[in-house]
Amino acid sequence: MDRRIIDALRAHPGIDDWTLRLERTRGVQVYLAGAHIESVRHVSREAYEVEVLKDHPAPAGAGGPEMTRGGATIPLSRADLDRLPRILDDAVTMAGLVSNPPWSLAGAAPLPDVDLADPRLVDAADATAAALEAADEIRELAEGERASGVRLSGAELFLTYYEAELANSQGAEATATSTRILMEMTLLARGTEDETEYFRTVEARRLEDLGLRETVQVGAQLARDKLGAAAPRTRLAPVVVSGEALNQMMGGQVTGAPGAYLFQTMARTAYEHLSRFELGASVYGELEPAGDIVTLRANARRPYGVNSYRWDSDGIPAQDLLVIENGVLRARPATLRYAQYLGVPATGRPGVAEIAVGSTARADLLAGDEPILEVLDFAAPNVEPLSGDFGMEIRIGYETGRKGRRAVSGGSVTGNLFEAMANARFSSESQAFAEYAGPAAIRFESLQVAGEG
Repeated sequence: MDRRIIDALRAHPGIDDWTLRLERTRGVQVYLAGAHIESVRHVSREAYEVEVLKDHPAPAGAGGPEMTRGGATIPLSRADLDRLPRILDDAVTMAGLVSNPPWSLAGAAPLPDVDLADPRLVDAADATAAALEAADEIRELAEGERASGVRLSGAELFLTYYEAELANSQGAEATATSTRILMEMTLLARGTEDETEYFRTVEARRLEDLGLRETVQVGAQLARDKLGAAAPRTRLAPVVVSGEALNQMMGGQVTGAPGAYLFQTMARTAYEHLSRFELGASVYGELEPAGDIVTLRANARRPYGVNSYRWDSDGIPAQDLLVIENGVLRARPATLRYAQYLGVPATGRPGVAEIAVGSTARADLLAGDEPILEVLDFAAPNVEPLSGDFGMEIRIGYETGRKGRRAVSGGSVTGNLFEAMANARFSSESQAFAEYAGPAAIRFESLQVAGEG
């Protein structure tokens, strides 16, 4: 931390509380065009973020507390230090235009040790070597699929090392180191008359969690199967969602955002009167659950979880929080401000969404008298967090029945996640993704499938 910024924050007469955050990043980026490395780039960044809070009288006729608190968050770089007094003056002015119920900042607290960094990526030279090794492995694995008509169109690997620090006016101090990997890959399968692609984005904290061999081999198979894929039959029927499709359904619509279930449990959602769940009540509402009953944790301490952390942006220590137990809401994930508004414990922002597995083997979820649709990948996540409604295009899946198994692509699956979970069975096998960990497959007994016929 630059002491000049801290000293300026402490000395400014218009600032009642403040939080200073620093993030340093160093990364290597590898770009593959076909089977060739097109470029290797090294990037680095140092950025400060200052959040200033100002207490001031409530606007006339506003009701509520006589004093309110406003906040403003501004980015800073070392190039801004010469004009720091003016920047802080502007931040105080902006904070004075905001009127929220008062809340206080966190003080010093013990912080847990959470495994967040791949040791191979801490040193810059080691990270570069690891990135090139991973790129070579992708090329070799893709080359092994060429005989079956699949080739690598392109891939990108971003490996980033993070150092983070936090300090605030109430004495909180925190540090953390972590790594993050983003991989994008496109495989092309050529048939006699056309060509199909398989596109995959994977996020992880460790290289080993990318599962390169499985990603390439399974992706090649899916690309080949798409050559002969047809749209599914239109019907209201059981649907098994597995693999990346399940991560898309249970995760957020954008990276880092909570999925629909976690969103509905959060303290902020309840404070804004948007939550459909009540503490101590069934998350199924008036519906009587007929399948496996959901148990959900928000685990910010999950080792190497992409949504895990050591402390959140307020300095709140990471927690492994039991949120829903046997279908009943037991706790609300609560950031500092909304915890104080609702009078609940501050648990920090939600971590990885963990759902307890069921007792049915994944293969048995596909059994039935009628053909069962299994979706492995949607075109994009699209679960509306307020209502739970979704309508997602099928990128690739299979219909399994007495006549065998056929690939499907196109068409869509629509429904309501909260209603569908009341009649769902969870696989006994588990799988972990960037934002979700739990059953590798979930069978929803009644979803609308749109396709042919």
